[in-house]
Amino acid sequence: MTQFVEPAAGADALVPDPIAAGQVVSSTGRFGAIVPRWVRTLFGTRLSLIGLIIFVLIVLSAIFAPLIATHAPSDMNGPLGAAPSWSHPFGTNDAGQDIFSQTLYGGRFSLAVGVMVGLAVTVLAILVGMIAGYVGGWLDDALSMLMNVFLILPGLPLLIVVLAYIGHAADGPVAASALMATVITVTGWAWGGRVMRAQTMSLRGRDFVDAAIINGESTIHIVFRDVLPNMLALIVNTVILSTMGGILAETSLNYLGFGDMTQVTWGTMLFYAQSQSVLFTHEWWCFVFPGCAIALTVMSMILMNNGVDALANPRLRKVRAPKPARMQPAIGPVSSAAGSLETAE
Repeated sequence: MTQFVEPAAGADALVPDPIAAGQVVSSTGRFGAIVPRWVRTLFGTRLSLIGLIIFVLIVLSAIFAPLIATHAPSDMNGPLGAAPSWSHPFGTNDAGQDIFSQTLYGGRFSLAVGVMVGLAVTVLAILVGMIAGYVGGWLDDALSMLMNVFLILPGLPLLIVVLAYIGHAADGPVAASALMATVITVTGWAWGGRVMRAQTMSLRGRDFVDAAIINGESTIHIVFRDVLPNMLALIVNTVILSTMGGILAETSLNYLGFGDMTQVTWGTMLFYAQSQSVLFTHEWWCFVFPGCAIALTVMSMILMNNGVDALANPRLRKVRAPKPARMQPAIGPVSSAAGSLETAE
């Protein structure tokens, strides 16, 4: 039986996780009924909650860029190379374009590519890695060889070569972001597949899998209904890291000039800042603000990833211990017991 220790005044007690202890905890309040338990566990730590708040603010700033931005990102509506001021909070570049507006609009393309890469890489890793790890045999050998081929391929040179040939095929921001996300996904899904395969192989010999086999469940049902829920922490980790990798890859490619230079992204802002030699003209605002936007986005995702440890390990979860009822002194039984002790002495 699990014993709860009374917490100190003003502090929360660390108690065993109710799921691990076999207890059922009812979600109280409207928030607990709407938000799934794994989401509350993932963002239950202070660092992961801070990362979530920062990431949500960045995403909302990109979505509502037309309402927040003071100027159009491509319009030349300011003095050339002006320092930050009230009319231009992040300054202007050598073409008279507002850096603040470009930073907001540039987040749309970079975040869209990152999210698409994160979701696509996770889906491919789940499909290939879990099927290879559970089925085994010749199918495992074939899929493992395919993953090994993509693992040994140099990612950045391959991305540069592919974009050099098909980069002109994109027509519009949606097509450009989809093309960029597809190229990054194809060259970067294999590491997630290897991790999913290894985790599936470790879960394949568990008792619940043997029970499902005895009950006559199909392979697809066992893989995606029994094994997959036990890999939730790994899946969340794959989504976060893949999204972060997609943002960094997109930024790197556009900074090197291999993306669509007509699109306003954080990478193209750095490309034009480098090509205009802003370091020599002391126009630091041209590269500091887009660089800070990239760094802040990546930092928020690293902070969110801290909650994955609590999601994977029940011992790290914090649960508020219920306040014990105040014990009333039992005067009658205690007095009689004390009297009998004195008589015996």
